[in-house]
Amino acid sequence: MKTRFLPIAGLALSICLQGFGQVGINIDGSPPANSAILDVKSDSKGILIPRMTFEERNNIPDPVEGLMIYCTDCNADGTGALSIFQADKWVNYRQECPAPDTPTAGIHIPEYTQIEWHWESVPIAVGYKMNSANEFSSATDMGSATSFLATGLSCGGTITRYVWAYNDCGASAPLMLSQVLNCWACGDPITVHHVVSGGVAPVNKTVTYGTVTNVPGAPSKCWITKNLGADYQADSADDSSIPAAGWFWQFNQRQGYFHNGTSLTPSWTLTYIGESSDWSANNDPCTLELGSGWRVPTYAEWNAVDGTGAWNSVDDAWASLLKLHAGGYLHYADGSLQVIGTGGYFWTSSQANWVDAHYLDLYEGSYMTYGNKAHGFTLRCIKD
Repeated sequence: MKTRFLPIAGLALSICLQGFGQVGINIDGSPPANSAILDVKSDSKGILIPRMTFEERNNIPDPVEGLMIYCTDCNADGTGALSIFQADKWVNYRQECPAPDTPTAGIHIPEYTQIEWHWESVPIAVGYKMNSANEFSSATDMGSATSFLATGLSCGGTITRYVWAYNDCGASAPLMLSQVLNCWACGDPITVHHVVSGGVAPVNKTVTYGTVTNVPGAPSKCWITKNLGADYQADSADDSSIPAAGWFWQFNQRQGYFHNGTSLTPSWTLTYIGESSDWSANNDPCTLELGSGWRVPTYAEWNAVDGTGAWNSVDDAWASLLKLHAGGYLHYADGSLQVIGTGGYFWTSSQANWVDAHYLDLYEGSYMTYGNKAHGFTLRCIKD
């Protein structure tokens, strides 16, 4: 084998001569394939064959069978085509442009008033469209996404959507997506996909919350049975595990904090809150994370539950339907985790004064009091 290297545009071009009459053109010095008389390799360039007009092509004297050129104006619309001389005539090869196939349905996630729709990706599709009616022209362009979260739906029936795959050549036939959306009742679980991008959850995760009603002191209300952001319900009143504590919140702030026992996410920046306001609906993490109707309990609601339940300790609170426990708190000065496994602190939505707000205190007893709004306390959510 003989190899020659020629510099072309700053690259070394390797021409490999293998045996007799075989040529390999590449930049890696590899020999031509045994069955090829010409073997051209590249991962970034193509082969450009002669280009000519219709008239120039037809003026080629005595074209041999199989002669190939690119004709720049051989189509009726003036566009180019690959031309090959076959059976004593020039034949133009037109580009085929198929539309993508119809997508197939994925596994949907229904959640009472919302559905996370899923469909499988389709080869040669560049995007997808979705509509509530079988009308492609008015469908919403989903780009390359293969899922979509539809919210604000009415439960108690079957929800239908249509999805098309499309590319520059056209669109597929529609895929009809169908999902039964059952109505939720207190006592049913709630599965929530917490995402950081919402500006509320400190970390991304999916949590299923149990719910309970007929709580003494607030029998007509619905409550979640573990702290907002908790992975599971506490195993005991003095459960000191991080997953049971959930997330911590400063008063009237929408941003939650996750303490892993060593560090805090996100960073602690707010060390003072001075304002004359109860917890506003726009900042209520219960509403923002669990949905419409959920909210932080008021002072009156927590006070009634504490008093009617005759709680005198964290053990009493944990023995109740709510399973409250000593999840600790974050100190306003630096966000440090305090007394986890010893004390539990649950915000109400009611302020006490400019710098203090009311909360349920489960440290050395069970009572309603008030404290610094900049502390990070846990939350239980309630729904009317």
